[in-house]
Amino acid sequence: MLDPRVILGPADLTAAERERIFEVASRLKSQPNTAPVPSGLRVGALYFNPSLRTRASFEQAAWLVGGTCQTLNAGADTWGLELDPEAVMDGDKVENVAEAARVLGQFFHVLGVRSFRGDGSWEVERTEPVLRRFAQYSNAPIVSLEGTTHHPCQALADHLTMRERLGEDLSGQPVVLRWAWHPRMLPAAVPHSYLLESALAGCDVRVLHPEGYDLDAEILEQARTAARAGGGDVRVSHDPRDVAGARVLYVKSWGPLGQTGPNPDDLRADWQVDMDLVGRTEEAGVMHCLPVRRNVVISGDVLESPHSWVTQQAGNRMWAQAGLLSLLGTKVGVL
Repeated sequence: MLDPRVILGPADLTAAERERIFEVASRLKSQPNTAPVPSGLRVGALYFNPSLRTRASFEQAAWLVGGTCQTLNAGADTWGLELDPEAVMDGDKVENVAEAARVLGQFFHVLGVRSFRGDGSWEVERTEPVLRRFAQYSNAPIVSLEGTTHHPCQALADHLTMRERLGEDLSGQPVVLRWAWHPRMLPAAVPHSYLLESALAGCDVRVLHPEGYDLDAEILEQARTAARAGGGDVRVSHDPRDVAGARVLYVKSWGPLGQTGPNPDDLRADWQVDMDLVGRTEEAGVMHCLPVRRNVVISGDVLESPHSWVTQQAGNRMWAQAGLLSLLGTKVGVL
């Protein structure tokens, strides 16, 4: 585990910290029209990649705990950033991460950073080089707003939703993390975080994907160990219809790790989620982090059905992140 002020994945929060986050999130959500007491918490959010839900919900989460949030788009709102402190900066990059992170760490009590996988090998990119640079040089807590391997804020919202639907004790709950066809090979941060967060909660997790689309072996083993310690397990299957008994059907596309480009079209028909597949579950709730391609990843009738939890799930991004910012604000002595 890293310094507790650095949140790069679900395992960087203890069980007690996750419970505190969910308690604060639920309390705030139960009083949605109550104006927050100003706290003076200053939150920054630096984006190297586009965002809709994360950006809007992170800004609103800061407001919910009485703080403010300033959003910056790297390279557009900022100088071009060089991410190698050892670089000879005679090219087009104007500012080095060493100086930028140190300065932003003075301006903000908490700094969120979003940086997807870069052009390096999976072995290099899975170490989260950009996020760790900011953690190295900034004196403020760092929160991943989605990196190469994890999206911890999404995972907190996912599990707040599951707790609301299935009860606070999720140990032993049968859940399925299921690959779906998408025109492009997408990052694996969301499935990694859902898998690990579910395992930490003691769920019984089935991971379904075509052969060759394996998740990170180290994260998979970490999740399996955590699940077994909590009364569950993690099992991998290549059968797209292996959903019997599932209470949750979490749908997400991802590519073979480290690869980009289009997905083979011959996988499309077997891996779309439709009402026939949902009917094979135990009245499962269907989850997806959004944005979702209707009638490609999930059929429109599933998304419009009572099985769909995606809108509740997306709304919970704001409440879960408010809980996280409350926790970090307390750690730095502001809240």
